[in-house]
Amino acid sequence: MSIKISNKNIGNSFPTFFIAEAGLNHNGDVNLAKKMIDESKNVGADAIKFQTYKSENFLSETSEYFDFFKNVELSFEEFKEIKEYADNLDVIFLSTPFDFESADYLKRINVPGFKIASSDMTNLPFIAHIAKMNLPIILSTGLATIDEIDESIKLCNSLGNDQISILHCVADYPAPPEETNLTAMESIKEKFHVPVGYSDNGESTLVVEVAVSLGADIIEKHFTLDKKLEGPDHSFSIQPADLKLLINRIRLIEKIRGDGIKSPTESEIKNKLAIRKSIFASQQISQGDIFSSDNLAIKRPGNGIEPKHWNNILNKKSTREIQKNELITWDDIS
Repeated sequence: MSIKISNKNIGNSFPTFFIAEAGLNHNGDVNLAKKMIDESKNVGADAIKFQTYKSENFLSETSEYFDFFKNVELSFEEFKEIKEYADNLDVIFLSTPFDFESADYLKRINVPGFKIASSDMTNLPFIAHIAKMNLPIILSTGLATIDEIDESIKLCNSLGNDQISILHCVADYPAPPEETNLTAMESIKEKFHVPVGYSDNGESTLVVEVAVSLGADIIEKHFTLDKKLEGPDHSFSIQPADLKLLINRIRLIEKIRGDGIKSPTESEIKNKLAIRKSIFASQQISQGDIFSSDNLAIKRPGNGIEPKHWNNILNKKSTREIQKNELITWDDIS
């Protein structure tokens, strides 16, 4: 199964959909957010994603994190400005809403799809609210069990939305590579028959590359303009130069992964004659002699009768005189 976000098909052997996760790394600065959009385009990402919220709507004011989220919160009007900026650059704009009001606003400014955070994986009223908008949904599954994923997908389907994709995720920041359990992507895809990818919160790019080699349909990777900026996510986020290298490697891995059909490649066909073997005369053979293992040999190159026909030649007569090391042809056999 595949889904489509804006002009990009996702799943069914389409190229990996790469989301440059800006998150909150704009630090509440619209101009920084725009620079991140510029860089996402420059490095070849398919989309850039932010997080849209009103702090009071999703976080208790007594929470130790309230001040941080409030300080980097962008207004709805600022998000409209940012989306228009992305649209003008032909960059797909996505954002994760953290509350109902923000989800409604994103719908009003015509986002092409929704990303639902791991923190809302079991927030079924919120998932239902978004599913009813009938836009593609990327559902992140940090902390989730397979049964919880099943519950959320069934809910979306029951509301008429089958445009679902799943991101395997480890909800730790940064996520330890040894806990990523990437083969979970395979079991998720096998059970639900939806596009499946990986949301990476780690410091290394290795996990992402392995995920793509295993067939990830989507990759989401945090990035920053500068790791030295203040904020909790900058330190494990990737900078633009390294992000570009990563995306280039992903495109190469896709080619390396291939189509799964075993057949000679274009580059190796030219080597066929030199590498394969044929049946030759190992000594002089007179007309009427019987072909046997004593007067035949298998050698390179492969421009004659293939060795698989060896038993079909044995005990047959030679139709002519054949010199030692001369290639045996079908006309030589009676």
